[in-house]
Amino acid sequence: MCFMHTPSARASLPLAQALTQQLQAIEALWPTPLVRRLHLPHRDTAAGQHDAEFCAIELDDGAFGLSYVLLNHTLDALLAAKENRDLPLSGADPMALARRLVDGHAVERALALAAINAMTDSVWRRIGYEPPPAGNSLGDIALTAQDHLGMIGFFPPLVRRVAEAGGRLSVVEMDEAMVMRQQERFPGVTIGLDRGLLASCNAVVGTSTMLLNDTLDAMLAAAPAATRFAVIGPSAGLWPDALFERGVTLVGGTRVTDGPGFSQAMAEGGSWSTSTRKFAIARDSWEGWQTMTGCT
Repeated sequence: MCFMHTPSARASLPLAQALTQQLQAIEALWPTPLVRRLHLPHRDTAAGQHDAEFCAIELDDGAFGLSYVLLNHTLDALLAAKENRDLPLSGADPMALARRLVDGHAVERALALAAINAMTDSVWRRIGYEPPPAGNSLGDIALTAQDHLGMIGFFPPLVRRVAEAGGRLSVVEMDEAMVMRQQERFPGVTIGLDRGLLASCNAVVGTSTMLLNDTLDAMLAAAPAATRFAVIGPSAGLWPDALFERGVTLVGGTRVTDGPGFSQAMAEGGSWSTSTRKFAIARDSWEGWQTMTGCT
C-alpha cells in the first residue's frame, strides 16, 4: 500500500514538490541504496568552451543519474568543493539529496536532480524496465516542411535536421551570453531570450535543464499551439509521470549501460556515448509508476 496525490492534484503542485512526493511513495516500496560516489567531468579546457557538461551520482547498486552542471557556475563550485575535499557524498541518502530540488541553491538542485535520476534508474533496474530506445535526436519528433519547431535550450546538432526537413526553427535561451555565442555560429536561426518565440510553434523540444531552473510550466504555457512537447537530455532520466500530467508528450533521457566505461570516460574527459543509451518514453504508451511499481 502506498499513498500519493491524485494526478490532478499532483499537476497543481510545483514540479519539484510533485517529483519528490512521488519518489517518497516509491521509496516506501523500493528503498534506494546509498550513494557510492559522485562523478564530475574532467575539465582540461577553459570555462565556457563547452555547451554541456554533466555530473553523475552512482548508487551502491550500480545505478546512475545525470545532471547538467553549467547553470550558475555549478560546475566551478563542485570542482572547487572536490579540490577542498568538501563533497562527502559517499554513503549519503539519495532521498535527502533529492529533496533539495524544492528549495536548494544551484549546486544542491543539480545534485538533487542527479539523485532523482539515480533513484529512478535503480528501481527500473530492479523491476526489469527497459525504456524504449530513442529513434532520433529530436526526441522522436518527426518534422515536415509545415512544422514550426520551438527549441528551448540550444541543440546545435539538431539545427541541420530542422533545415533538412524544411521547417521553421525558433530557439529560446535563458542565458544572454549563450544567445550571442549561438547567433554568431548560426546567423540564420532565430535565437532569443523571449519565450514568446514559442507562441506559434506546433512542436517543441526542450532541454531537461528546465527541470533545474524550474521553467517547465512557464514554457508549456508559452507554447499553447504545441501538440508535441518533448523534454530531452541526459538530465531527464526520471519517472515521467509529473511531466506528462503537465502536458509534456515525450521524455527522452540517457541511461548508463556500462558503469566502469562511463566512470573512466568521465574521469578522462572522453566521450561516454558507448557507455550509455538514449531512450524516449511517449506519454501515450506509458503505464504509469503505480502500475510498474505495484503501488496500490
